[in-house]
Amino acid sequence: MSSWLVPALCALGGAAAGAASRVLLGRLRRGTVVRPGPLEVASALLAGLGGASSFPDGPWPLVLWVGVLAVPLAAVDLRHHRLPDALTLPAVPLTLVVCAIDRWWGGGTGDLGRAAVAGAAVGGLFLLLATLRPDAMGRGDAKLAFGLGIALGYVSWPAVLLGMFGGFLAGSLVGLAGVVTRRFGLRSAIAFGPALLLGCWVVLAVPSLPAWFSGTAGASAAAGWP
Repeated sequence: MSSWLVPALCALGGAAAGAASRVLLGRLRRGTVVRPGPLEVASALLAGLGGASSFPDGPWPLVLWVGVLAVPLAAVDLRHHRLPDALTLPAVPLTLVVCAIDRWWGGGTGDLGRAAVAGAAVGGLFLLLATLRPDAMGRGDAKLAFGLGIALGYVSWPAVLLGMFGGFLAGSLVGLAGVVTRRFGLRSAIAFGPALLLGCWVVLAVPSLPAWFSGTAGASAAAGWP
């Protein structure tokens, strides 16, 4: 298969998914209205890049799924600082379904049991944080974390750690940049959902990252480094 064909097909599918998500957001009670164009372009870009980086050896069904999910969720969160339950809650079982598709149809080597445990662990931790510190973590982020934990846990435990770290790092950098440019104050609310989605998508789309992280951590432990 031509090297450009898979990314091109993925991009076309992503554009169609972006158009569908735009229509869906306009119909949701807690969605948002987005003009034609941005969601289609963003979805096509993520799908094309994801297909190019993860097909055929990576968990490409999950990469495409998380990319398609990320665009409408980020659109709502950036505009309204909330994540609609109509998207985050169905994403939990649907992510498990996509993991199963990758395992049994896509030839993936992930672990469905680990995916379920990681989803419960990550989601439960975020839900506890949202309960104890609602000023620091929203319940929408916690609901999203269940699905993202499943996706990352399917790959490996290092993927879970790296994906969550990447999400918090991205959120922190956005907040710091906003303070430096005076767009945010020290107590300004920042949409955290897009950062979490970005961290998860990057780890899934670049299959070598979890292996590199695991090897680095193992080498550090063997050398007696903290």
